[in-house]
Amino acid sequence: MKTKLFLIIAMVFNSLVFCQDSLKVNEQKVRLIAVTPLNDDITKVNGLTVGLGFDPKYLLKDDDLTELQTVNGINLEPNPLGIIYWFFYNPSGFEHQQLIKVNGINLSLAGYLRGISHNGISLSMYNYGHTMNGVMGSLISFDIEKARGVFFATMNVSSREMKGLSIAPFNGAEVLRGVQIGFYNNNSDGKGLQIGLVNRSKKMKGLQIGFWNKNGKRTLPLINF
Repeated sequence: MKTKLFLIIAMVFNSLVFCQDSLKVNEQKVRLIAVTPLNDDITKVNGLTVGLGFDPKYLLKDDDLTELQTVNGINLEPNPLGIIYWFFYNPSGFEHQQLIKVNGINLSLAGYLRGISHNGISLSMYNYGHTMNGVMGSLISFDIEKARGVFFATMNVSSREMKGLSIAPFNGAEVLRGVQIGFYNNNSDGKGLQIGLVNRSKKMKGLQIGFWNKNGKRTLPLINF
């Protein structure tokens, strides 16, 4: 009888411990404030993230992520090594996969690397992100997968798919659905408007305004269509 009672007490105790551990794990998955790079056990931050940046592959952190991590709020990256990342980071060497999604405001002395997507407002030194939606500026350049919104940079804006407005000295897109404004504008498949000194497109449905304009049909100065 004592043995059975002891076993019952032990089982109840183990169950309580397991429940407490489960609650701790669940508590760890959602944060109000977190430091980046995010720990793997954090799935969502509703509030503020501060640190060096998100991308686990480039920041020498465990990259075995099993689910998308989400940040709703403000992301601050006072990263003094940002310019070094820009010199040496090669986005083509990384998988085109979303690892982290930010919804809100981003202010960074560095910038997003390939696994990051953003909805909202962003100002950074550079941006190598995956999917960017909103109003975003870069002190140097964009080299991203998909862009929807307004984008401006001091050097170049490059995107596989651009839907919106792109403003920079050099603008490039494989697919353009919108407007490019700069010194040199280029796209492979465009629908919209190009304004610049030189405008080029392999297939353009729209208007080109500039010193020299070339599309799949003709080459003309000043205005082409």
